Amino acid sequence: MTALHNVSRRDVLRGGGALVLGLVLPGFSRVQPFDETLSLGSAGGAEGVSLNAWIRIGSDGVATLRMAAAEMGQGVFTALPMLLAEELDLDWEQVRVEGAPARSVYARWLLHIPIKLQITGGSESVRGYWTQLRLAGASARAMLVQAAARAWDVPRESCRTEQGRVLCGDLSASYGELVAAASELPVPRNVALKDPTTFRLLGTSPPRIDLPSKVDGSGLFGIDVQVDGMVHATVRACPHFGGRLVSFDDTAARAQAGVLDVFEVGEAVAVVARHFWQAKKAADALEIRWAPGRGEGLNQETIGAALSSALEKGGRPVFRHGAEPHDLSLEATYSVPYAEHAPIEPMTATVHVQRDRVDVWAPTQVPHMVRDRAALLAHMPLSQVFVHTTLLGGGFGRKSFTDFTDQAVLIAKRVDKPVKLIWTREETFTHGKYRPRVICSHKAALGEDGLLTDWHVSVASQNICDGIVPPGFPDPEFAPYTVVEGLAEAPYSIERQRVDYAKVRLPIPVGWWRAVHGSHNGFFRECFVDECAHEAGQDPVNYRRALLRSSPRHAACFELAVAEAGSIAEGQHRGVALFESFGSIVAEVLDLSIEQGEIQLHRVTAAVDCGLVVHPDTVRSQIMSGVVMGLSNALYGEVTFQAGAAQQSNFHQYKLMPLREAPVVDVHIVPSLEQPGGIGEVGLPPASAALCNALFAATGVRIRSLPVGNQLSL
Repeated sequence: MTALHNVSRRDVLRGGGALVLGLVLPGFSRVQPFDETLSLGSAGGAEGVSLNAWIRIGSDGVATLRMAAAEMGQGVFTALPMLLAEELDLDWEQVRVEGAPARSVYARWLLHIPIKLQITGGSESVRGYWTQLRLAGASARAMLVQAAARAWDVPRESCRTEQGRVLCGDLSASYGELVAAASELPVPRNVALKDPTTFRLLGTSPPRIDLPSKVDGSGLFGIDVQVDGMVHATVRACPHFGGRLVSFDDTAARAQAGVLDVFEVGEAVAVVARHFWQAKKAADALEIRWAPGRGEGLNQETIGAALSSALEKGGRPVFRHGAEPHDLSLEATYSVPYAEHAPIEPMTATVHVQRDRVDVWAPTQVPHMVRDRAALLAHMPLSQVFVHTTLLGGGFGRKSFTDFTDQAVLIAKRVDKPVKLIWTREETFTHGKYRPRVICSHKAALGEDGLLTDWHVSVASQNICDGIVPPGFPDPEFAPYTVVEGLAEAPYSIERQRVDYAKVRLPIPVGWWRAVHGSHNGFFRECFVDECAHEAGQDPVNYRRALLRSSPRHAACFELAVAEAGSIAEGQHRGVALFESFGSIVAEVLDLSIEQGEIQLHRVTAAVDCGLVVHPDTVRSQIMSGVVMGLSNALYGEVTFQAGAAQQSNFHQYKLMPLREAPVVDVHIVPSLEQPGGIGEVGLPPASAALCNALFAATGVRIRSLPVGNQLSL
């Protein structure tokens, strides 16, 4: 039994025809009125009665479920409603989903940081809301059952629920018939959650709620927002990180048709016009003088030297296991470059600043932070700032920053009209929050049986936490450890291990990128384990089997991938990799060949243990997605710098893997009743290592620096 805080007397808030009654979970406040943006799924249910902040049921029986996580293709607008629907015993055909406002009632405790935020990231949506949403569903179900029992004058224990109805013998009532009476009952202090073995909906794959709107074009992405009286804006920001705006001549820009205003906003120049294309043409006509500042001497060579120097000087130990590693005779150094998020939808936000409220429509992963920043910039109380989270046309961590929404608020405040800000693709690419460039040194010793016994790993890079920690504040304690996640606490049985981290400070902004540090640590670790296997003269698969002797769950996942991959086809070569991230384990087996000097990727066989599976089809699709993105980044992904400015400005310079190059990806799920793990990012970390290990098997060339590019002479 799990306790809920009782509500002394629920507030009645009328808005949009709905009675909104907030369920008070521990430490959470009550929901406030909100103008909805996203509504997907079943028709009907627009009006009704709310049993808590998450669930509103109409008289027609349609259940409207509010979702606090952002939908950016990962399927949370289906998976999270399934948690509510399972505990509530809803008919899935009568489920409707709405985006939730930025309010503390919709926040959750982050899994590794002791703060509450309404944030979508870290593959934490299902994990983070797993208990919270199930409690909300179970509580609402208990209230509906109690209402039916009172109406029928029967013990509530004699009632059961099924497909959106309460049943007792020959008696039956829909939730729509009972919800008004149920809303007058006290919230139960204790509710029992279902035993996972009794789940009827979880573990199945009902149709994704968000897909029809994406097919017919009705789904609202950030770039689709239209507001009456809206004008358009774009910006030109200083291309040199660490630089500043000196001056600009807007004569030619103001002469363009439709231009309404040109002005400075931070270290950027904003152009406002009646239409976006007019704003873009005017921005292209600006004559701007920039001062490179600290970025002037920042290029590939100086960045590399800073990283190498930090690695050579040594960092602070952040992980130790056993005694100090010794007799380290096997050495290798790996590196990865800066990487761009490259979402299809560029940075965009629409903002209307009025005398008594601020509205922000944005494809954001952090509505709470957008709200707080908008309130600060517009000098408005938090209660009068309304964030409407749209569908995201890709996020990958980039839209967990508020730089673009901040700009939109400042521009809207200046022009006193609703403003849609759109960054051009070039601005999006050259003003990213990049995955950092990282260098990693391995020093190891092998035992008499050839197995890895001593391992000293050193990592040097910028820290992504620098983008969120105010100047002058110390790094949070978790910051260094996150950089070495997966290098520390590997599943392999190693007697002595030490992991060091050396922080490098550079003016290039870095941030969360899909799979975060697993995106490079999977490459660093799993390629080096392969090196150890070949140094020992052993097969990489059997070598890992021996090292996994104390990690049965990892071993089972690895064995499933190897078994499903079967034997290697003639003329093909194989690489394997294993990585745990975000509470899930993924093993990948990649088969490729070299044909006419070109790499041909044939098949990736993946096994995933993500605990209890909510929606199997989503698990498969996200693993496929992660594999393809990981391979694309390993082959081509790189952002380079000259005078502190990014040299890649669009997809013609930052190649993504085309469909014709992508392999077949087979995904196999390990059955489990363990707590759910994350899924949106976990397919990515093993991909680059499996690729490079297969390339070594094919060519004898060990790739230690990404991207693969033209490093091979085939």
